[in-house]
Amino acid sequence: MLRAIYILPMSSDDQNMDDIGLDQMLCFAVYKAEQAFNRVYRTALEPLGLTYPQFLIMRELWRDGSLSVGQITERLGLDTGTVTPILKRLTAMGLVQKTRRADDERRVDISLTEAGDALRGKSAAVMQCIGEALGMDAAAATEMLATVNRLTANLGKAVDR
Repeated sequence: MLRAIYILPMSSDDQNMDDIGLDQMLCFAVYKAEQAFNRVYRTALEPLGLTYPQFLIMRELWRDGSLSVGQITERLGLDTGTVTPILKRLTAMGLVQKTRRADDERRVDISLTEAGDALRGKSAAVMQCIGEALGMDAAAATEMLATVNRLTANLGKAVDR
């Protein structure tokens, strides 16, 4: 069963694990796709001066305006120890500001500054660049997204068992 999770296609039980090349491993294909995405995003984000994780946080703030640190960590699927340095950098860049809640000083809200909001207009070029790099129409991209989301959910369930 474990072999079927990591390797596609699996056509027979007698296939020797040593005979399986990287090109037959789904996990390696996803890993290579992640690397390719990172290269495209690095180039596309250079004019904005953002890294990919910073861009993800900014996208969520452009959409919602203000979020708690907890909401950001949850949406990105990262822990606070990973998100906090990213938020510190965005704050130092003058793109976001932190505000402690009056009703609960343990909670910190993150919101856009004028400079952070102004960067929103430039982000359309990033999304266009990524869309062009995908090399597929909207229907194919939507289907691919659904497949990757299903894969992620299935792998999450396998870990939680």
